[in-house]
Formats: sequence, C-alpha cells, structure tokens
Amino acid sequence: MIIGSGLIAHAFRTAYAQREDVCLYAAGVSNSACRDPHEFARERERLTAALNKSQAIDCFVYFGTCSVADPEVQDTDYVRHKLAMEELVAAHPRHLILRLPQVAGITPNPHTLLNYLYAHIARSEAFQLWVDARRNIIDVADVAAIARLLIEDQSVRQRIVNIANPASYAMPEIVAAMSRRVGKPAIFDSVHRGSGYAIDTRSIQPLLDKAEVRFGEDYLDKVIAKYYAKAD
Repeated sequence: MIIGSGLIAHAFRTAYAQREDVCLYAAGVSNSACRDPHEFARERERLTAALNKSQAIDCFVYFGTCSVADPEVQDTDYVRHKLAMEELVAAHPRHLILRLPQVAGITPNPHTLLNYLYAHIARSEAFQLWVDARRNIIDVADVAAIARLLIEDQSVRQRIVNIANPASYAMPEIVAAMSRRVGKPAIFDSVHRGSGYAIDTRSIQPLLDKAEVRFGEDYLDKVIAKYYAKAD
C-alpha cells in the first residue's frame, strides 16, 4: 500500500502499490519553507489515520528528512513538524523511518532545489546563492533501489536510516553543473550564508552493490543530465 502521489510515491508504485503487508507513507508537506499550521495539522491527521489502520502490517515506512541534522534549519517549523511525525511513527511496532536529502526526479514541484535552479537559469532570472551551503543530492531511482532492500529485510525494523549520497556538494558546484546542462550562465548574487552538515550513510554502504547504486565523481552531472534538458 502506498499513501501519496508525488515523486517518492511514484518511485515505489510498481513494487508496493498492491502489497498489503507494507505501507509506505509518502504524502504530506513537501515544501520545506512551509509555515502553515493547517498543512501540518492535515498531515498529522492523515498520518495518524494511516498508522491506526496499519498496526498489523509487517512494515510501516515513513520518509523523513536528513535536514534534521542541519543547524541552519533545525529550528524551522518544517523540521520540527517532521520530527514530530517521526515520533508518531516510532510508536508503530514495525516502523522504518527513511530520512532523505534533496531527491532528484521528475516532479512538477517548484520548491525542489534542482527545479528551482533549473527554472531560474533557463529563464535567465537572478537568484541568491548561498556560497557556504552544501547540499546532498540523490536520484529517486537510487532511493527506491536502496529502500527496497531495507524494506524486504525483516530485521530492519524500528530503525531510522539515512538514504543519502555519501558526498554533499557545495552550492556553487551544483549551480555550475546545472548551468552546464542548461547551456546558459547562472545569474546570481553571492551571499556568505549556509553551511554543510554530516549525514551518516554507513548503514546503507553494504547495500550499494546489490542495489546497483554507484556514487562517483560524475554522479551529480549524471543525475542532472538524466532529469533536465538543455534550454531552447
């Protein structure tokens, strides 16, 4: 069973849409800048209902955010909300919380980092670049491949696992990669803001070969080329 209809939900639909022993909760607030208490309350209500209906299943999967470790956003409404939702899920006897970084894939959501950069560069619109910030990028297909191995391993329950790239990228590097792909220069104002933060990926390292996930020096360029076209 899958709850949700966005990027993450779609990536798991083939494998889990008809499974009755697994529930993947891939719905809720998708904009990390959200401050609307009504949106947060709606997710809490929907998640609580899903948990109540799924007490007997083998695995209840919730997708959290790696940004809970980012000192720049730890005190935001969004991160506090995500942690509160994790607390709800942790009461399920067979829960699995998967924390994700910036996920790349086909989505109309304008709030994702890569969609935001692509739109601004393609339209030659100026934006503010936090030159000291670092962001972790992973292909949604790689998220799904790794997550499936965790879900199918019945010993991996009552756990929080980071599914992320072992390397994070400086924002100027991400902007440069997107600019190369779009074929247009990025127009931005540099601001010395942001920081990097560590994401512990040791739990997924033994799974990468079986999942056929290859993180390499060209990973960022390959992911951007996979999902973004050159500008006209």
